[in-house]
Amino acid sequence: TFSFTRQSHHVHLSGLDVEVATTQARTMVALGLASRWRAYGGSYGTPTFSYGDGLCIIDGLIKHGSWGHLATLPAQCRPSMRLIFNLNNNAKTSRVDIETHGKISFITGGRDHSWISLSG
Repeated sequence: TFSFTRQSHHVHLSGLDVEVATTQARTMVALGLASRWRAYGGSYGTPTFSYGDGLCIIDGLIKHGSWGHLATLPAQCRPSMRLIFNLNNNAKTSRVDIETHGKISFITGGRDHSWISLSG
């Protein structure tokens, strides 16, 4: 999936992973959740972020929180500009933004279910 922002003339791709040789091991860290969100659990595990070589990857499934502020990324994973992503909420998609101060927020879209995927 991708989103295009005309004002900034950037294309952001999400949901595409390409394994490449890296000079730095990726560190997986539990993602701190906000607004009563918690890990979906079971085989979905704990929501995490990993970083290395200038790339930050967010992964996981969360449930039962208040729609809005989902989580906050630490300084090493914060983007230099607002990023817009299209994420999964069962049969519907949801817009989730990551702001320059690290706030991950549900903006609009599907929220018929009590969970949202942070993986795409």
